[in-house]
Amino acid sequence: MPREITLVDANLGNLDSVERAIIQAGASVVTTSDPDRVAAARTLVFPGQGAFGASTNGLVNGALGAAIKVVIERGDPYLGICVGMQLLFDESEENGGNPGLGVLKGSVRRFPDGMTSFPGTRPLKIPHVGWNDVQPVGEHFYFSHSYYVDAAEPSDVTWTTRYGTIEFPAVVVRGNVYGCQFHPEKSQWAGLRFLRSFLLGGRA
Repeated sequence: MPREITLVDANLGNLDSVERAIIQAGASVVTTSDPDRVAAARTLVFPGQGAFGASTNGLVNGALGAAIKVVIERGDPYLGICVGMQLLFDESEENGGNPGLGVLKGSVRRFPDGMTSFPGTRPLKIPHVGWNDVQPVGEHFYFSHSYYVDAAEPSDVTWTTRYGTIEFPAVVVRGNVYGCQFHPEKSQWAGLRFLRSFLLGGRA
């Protein structure tokens, strides 16, 4: 019987494509915004797109944030995708500064305006949208974001990538807690391999 994944619906979008990718990776999915059902999850995935701020403050300080922490503190697997990863950290600069769940140490920062890949070249576009090479795996994954994680604990960072002059975490792992800045559901076979590794309990 396929492993059942609880997918958190926090009104942050992109649920359908994540659900399809998880099913394709070999699991079944239950989607919910009910804090009690989230707290009871044995494997939890939290996808997110959009802004870290007004739409996430209620989550962080409310019943849903508390339910996510219950799952993490119990030791069950958690995967945060994009904003779902960023919310694991202490705080974000977005929208004037906002708190995160504080599960991992660090801040979420905006890519600086005018950043270039090399001196004398055109400024890079923000948000960063497209395929990036991720190390040490040497595969390309799909990113879409204006903010990146500045992790305080290097040991939490397992995969990295670079945009312009900034190297930042593509994947973080601490125990049962996983986060990816890229979108595995949009990353074709590389994304499916990543999801399967998470579902099988492998370390990224």
